[in-house]
Amino acid sequence: METLKEEVNKKLSHIFHDIKDLQRTVIHLREGQRKAEDTKVSNWLRLGKDVSSKWTGPGAVEEIRDQREKRW
Repeated sequence: METLKEEVNKKLSHIFHDIKDLQRTVIHLREGQRKAEDTKVSNWLRLGKDVSSKWTGPGAVEEIRDQREKRW
């Protein structure tokens, strides 16, 4: 029969093991989220370059100036 001290140590050991598993899971999920965010940023940057190269309207500065002066 286990003593109280042994039983508590055993339960603490299980808790620490579970905490380590949770830490691994969180790290794994964060890495996946970071990769997804990096992909989104890369897609937006690429899209911005594509749109900019095809843009035939007024430049950004001119567009903002027109909006401030309410010329639309």
